[in-house]
Amino acid sequence: MLTNQIACMKNLSLIFALIPFIAFSKTRLEDYYFGFEIATVVEDNGFDGETYDLSTNLVPLENASIQLNLTFSDFDDDAEMFDLGASYLYRFQNFDGFVPFAGVGLNYVDVDITDDVLWNLYLGLEFSVSDQLTLLPALRLYQGFDDFDDTELEASIALTYWLSDNHGVSLSYTHNALGETDYLGLQYLYSWE
Repeated sequence: MLTNQIACMKNLSLIFALIPFIAFSKTRLEDYYFGFEIATVVEDNGFDGETYDLSTNLVPLENASIQLNLTFSDFDDDAEMFDLGASYLYRFQNFDGFVPFAGVGLNYVDVDITDDVLWNLYLGLEFSVSDQLTLLPALRLYQGFDDFDDTELEASIALTYWLSDNHGVSLSYTHNALGETDYLGLQYLYSWE
């Protein structure tokens, strides 16, 4: 009887020791991370190309995120793009597995011979599908500060799987109304929190 209790205690202590490694809940908006993404144009609309993005998510306040990004794009018509951006996202209260968010941001964009500063408005949700899997649909409304710039809409969705507490991968699809361009991206995420 005593040996059964000792064996049971050993098994329980092993289970409790493994819980931090097995059961964790990660999100993209509520955690610090650094990411690298490669995306490619997926719809043939006259050009082809890839984008390379470095990004980070900082969490200075309980319900806020600051996202910084640096993007280089190379298109088959020898066009190149450089994008440097900063965004502030406010996360609303968690509602049983999903977190709505809204935000504002600025981007400096340089495309070959022209450059512009864009304002951005964000609206989206982050769904916790499981402790390791999240789904993040988002809308981005943006426009340059020049009078002749049009307001454009970008819709995206990202499926993120956290392999561990520090490492994650994300598959994303983005439709940008400017040029009716669709991108498919694969991102590696490193979280240091």
